[in-house]
Amino acid sequence: MLKKATPAQKIAASILVVAALVLICTGGYGLTIRSGSAGQNMLTTMRLQSVLNTAGAGATEAYVKAAKAEAAAKVKAEGGGMSAVREASAKAEEEARAKAQFDSVDISALDTTEIKNAIEALSQAQRDYFIEQSAAQALYIEQHADELAATAEEEVAADSETEIDTISTERTVDLSGFTASEEMLRLQGVVDERYEALKANLKMIFPELDDEILDTLKPTVTAITYSAGDSFETQYDRFLAASGTQHNSAQYFIMRNGMNLITVAIGLVILALLVLFYQPLVRKLGLPRLIIGMFFVLLCLLAVLYDLSLPALLGNTIVRMGMNSVLVLAMLPGIQCGISLNLGLPLGIIGGLLGGLLCIEWGLSGWIGFIFAVAVGLVISAVLGFLYALLLNRLKGNEMAVTTYVGYSIVSLMCIGWLVLPFNSPELKWPLGDGLRVTLSLKSSYRHLLNDFLSFKIFGVTIPTGLLLFMGLCCLLMWLFMRSKTGIAMSAAGNNPRFAEATGINVDRMRIIGTMLSTMLGAVGIIVYSQSYGFMQLYQAPRQLGFVAASAILIGGASTSRARISHVILGTFLFQGVLTLGMPVANVLVPQSTISETLRILISNGIILYALTKSGGASRA
Repeated sequence: MLKKATPAQKIAASILVVAALVLICTGGYGLTIRSGSAGQNMLTTMRLQSVLNTAGAGATEAYVKAAKAEAAAKVKAEGGGMSAVREASAKAEEEARAKAQFDSVDISALDTTEIKNAIEALSQAQRDYFIEQSAAQALYIEQHADELAATAEEEVAADSETEIDTISTERTVDLSGFTASEEMLRLQGVVDERYEALKANLKMIFPELDDEILDTLKPTVTAITYSAGDSFETQYDRFLAASGTQHNSAQYFIMRNGMNLITVAIGLVILALLVLFYQPLVRKLGLPRLIIGMFFVLLCLLAVLYDLSLPALLGNTIVRMGMNSVLVLAMLPGIQCGISLNLGLPLGIIGGLLGGLLCIEWGLSGWIGFIFAVAVGLVISAVLGFLYALLLNRLKGNEMAVTTYVGYSIVSLMCIGWLVLPFNSPELKWPLGDGLRVTLSLKSSYRHLLNDFLSFKIFGVTIPTGLLLFMGLCCLLMWLFMRSKTGIAMSAAGNNPRFAEATGINVDRMRIIGTMLSTMLGAVGIIVYSQSYGFMQLYQAPRQLGFVAASAILIGGASTSRARISHVILGTFLFQGVLTLGMPVANVLVPQSTISETLRILISNGIILYALTKSGGASRA
């Protein structure tokens, strides 16, 4: 492969590698010196300057307040009116602020030994308190995880108007009921004692400060000295903002950005490999997948640079890949049998939802409930898929339009169906009125059944073993079917229907098999999705799932006429990975905006548009 690279590619890759090595060495040097005495001394100095400036600002206000009060009292004693009092107060404030320099303390002119020791003692007490608080909260979460996670998720789902495919799958626990442990209360007392000692030192430097002002400043000062989850970077940035000083030396920059420099170096190495092996990668993956793959890598690097939790984001990506994979897999038999992208997938999803509803209605739970929901969903979707396939066989050449119409129509029709179907379980029905709820909790049936089965953590990334095993099983069964006599005949009928007819293959029958299989996989897929999400959503929620599945398989390299299992796996991972990492990164880059939702829409619909332009609109009928 290296022999096929052009001289220009080799030179560019070499330059990138050299730049990466320089950044790695520089960043490594920064990480080394900041972990030693030089880094700690720098933080100590910045912490001292920050605390003194904060106290100095309070001293300035106290000085100004006293000056204004004195000026006002003098005017009143001379018999002046309110206008004269206001003028005197304003003049006194202006003169006092001009004289006061407390908010910009020069520590070089002070003997800082005692106050440094007091600040460091307070910082250590704060650190001990937050360590104990974290341990106590972890114990509380472990003891209350199930009930609190379910309550929190239920509230989020009930209040959310976001469609089912865009809602985060992360499980959170409400800590509003958490109370401080005895050890936390003891350590809080230590913090209070350390702050009292610091107050005495601050009064020696700023006689204008009294206990009332210092008590008011306590939350600010203690937050400066140490905050929960502090790292070198967070402390540096906080001290820099609080001290109001600039540290422009190269050493300070390298110490602060050591990890960032190494992250950029990793990006340069990846870019060098991309430049060097560009042609083979394009031939193997295709340019769209290569671009999206590099975009995913870029999002990972940006997540590290912006201090987002990359392990949590990658874990969420894996969960979302597993929960969406069967729905994406449902596209494969439809493409292979000749009906193209099965945008009528909501037909199968409705069958799966009915299976889940019957499971809840009859009080089934655990593996029995999950298997029952899958079995019922398969039966219902098989019937619907057969009727759907007969319709498609009558309208050959117009499959894309028909599948889209069927998908939207069944969702709209079932909006009426969810109101009139005779379900009686209180978990399903609204407390008042008729019809089923929009969001239905699966806590009593099979919530997170696959996700929690044999799950484990590695390097902070939670691996949902059961979910991935089920995904692998479905892919394996589909792979075996596609290599069976029926699967090969179905692919042949989809690839060249006239030639297949000439060889004795019943094309209509193969299209029926492929359509039924796609619809049945849609039913299984929504059950897997719902158990991972923790809820089922009815009414308009399934409307866009067909487009989401189509986007994923196309992003993996499939076309509207040919698809493989590898396209399903790669496409689902890339699609969900870009969405999972893209939203938080976009929100950091552009705070208080809807750019993350815009990004989701652009990715989902843009990929479908790209694939359709490549298909050229040709009919295989």
